[in-house]
Amino acid sequence: MEIRHLQHFIALAEEGKFTAAAQRMNIVQSGLSMSIKELEQELGSQLVTRTTRKVSLTAAGELFLEHARGCLALLNDGVQSVRSQDGVVRGRLHLGILQSLTPYVQLATLLQRFHSSYPEVEFAVRALSTEAVPALVRSGYVDLSFQAILGKERWPGVQVIPYAQDSLVAICSSKHPLTRKSSVQLEVLSHESFVDLTPERALRKLVDQIFTQHHLPRSSVYQVSDIETQLYFVAHGLGVAIVPSALARSSTASHDLHTLRILSQAPKLAKWRIAILTRPRRNDIPGKTTVELFLETLAELSRKTKITGET
Repeated sequence: MEIRHLQHFIALAEEGKFTAAAQRMNIVQSGLSMSIKELEQELGSQLVTRTTRKVSLTAAGELFLEHARGCLALLNDGVQSVRSQDGVVRGRLHLGILQSLTPYVQLATLLQRFHSSYPEVEFAVRALSTEAVPALVRSGYVDLSFQAILGKERWPGVQVIPYAQDSLVAICSSKHPLTRKSSVQLEVLSHESFVDLTPERALRKLVDQIFTQHHLPRSSVYQVSDIETQLYFVAHGLGVAIVPSALARSSTASHDLHTLRILSQAPKLAKWRIAILTRPRRNDIPGKTTVELFLETLAELSRKTKITGET
């Protein structure tokens, strides 16, 4: 088994098509197909299911993907340890982000400052689905990710660092009857039509959890895949929504929205919590890792810039 076999397999798993994966790896499609066949023959198991339109992973392929990513991550750690012996910080930093991260992290400023201090470090920034993040971090494919925390989640091989906590508020159009109020009971809110995110999104799960805990029904009239569309729909009177207060404050002016504090009986209304997920530090790597240096830069920026929301 060669390194290229792992690289080709990971590219195919992520792209979902032989054509796109071959272009990404800068090889001909037949070469990529042969590489995958060689890998499957060596493992003695089928890794992918091939159709005319796309490629999907088998159960064995899903299992092998995490190990393949971890193997390349360990190799990269070794390469960077050797290359950094001259005191120059080199390497790559793969970051995972949330769509609703902007009110809590000045990402452009953060990346600019880090790149200015460590110009030899390469970046990859991806918006990731909540469910995929822990496995990607554990395998080393993602070095650090911001993650919404809905409960007391813990994942083996993953370090969870609390970062920000924020209250949830209700938002409605500036022309909605609720604009006459500054707060609203959760029971009253349950009778409104909602503009929601799709069910797999962390914020949607948290809102669903709140209404379930309070034994309240609600009507989800619209389901959208991104925060910006949700705010746009609410501003145009298609329904109300529940969002973190920092997001509401940063969006009310541009979207013509009205914000309401949510009042509720016990149990206490849950908070929107963001944590940083990364791998535990390895003691066999000398000096500070790129993740540690990035966290130091983030902490410095957070001290100088007041983080919006409740911490």
